[in-house]
Amino acid sequence: MSPRKHDWASLQTYLNAHERVLRHYSRYMDHPVQYKHTRVTENYLVLECLNIMFTTYNGTKVRVDITKDVEIDDSIPNRERALTFGYSYNANRPGVGNLLRYDSPDPEAARGPSTPAHHYFHHKHDWSSGTEVIVKVRDDEWPHVDQFFQEVLTRL
Repeated sequence: MSPRKHDWASLQTYLNAHERVLRHYSRYMDHPVQYKHTRVTENYLVLECLNIMFTTYNGTKVRVDITKDVEIDDSIPNRERALTFGYSYNANRPGVGNLLRYDSPDPEAARGPSTPAHHYFHHKHDWSSGTEVIVKVRDDEWPHVDQFFQEVLTRL
């Protein structure tokens, strides 16, 4: 059986991969950025990189915000593993508004009677046509950060 696109990885490999992606795309950024790591509990890490200013291939200035909720498995001593369980990738034009956003499903505990239907599954908001379009994304098909950056650079 082939590995899932979004699967467990060693914590160090997971963090290194995210920093490597930032370095790779830094040539399109106004200035280099780094992730902020906030260890909320032993088993919960928030990874954020906000206010990334990109210049797309078309010369458009786009602000990108990345937020990931990461589960940490520390059941094997000195071998912590990481898995993304929540995320939001957002791209907007400053002074104009949102262009593109990917979101994970809301946690069950956060859902209520007024929760919009699209909050129950992985989804993409696309405002690039001027009208918001919400598209369901299959469970293991939501993009890695590098795929999101590539979409921002090529489409916007």
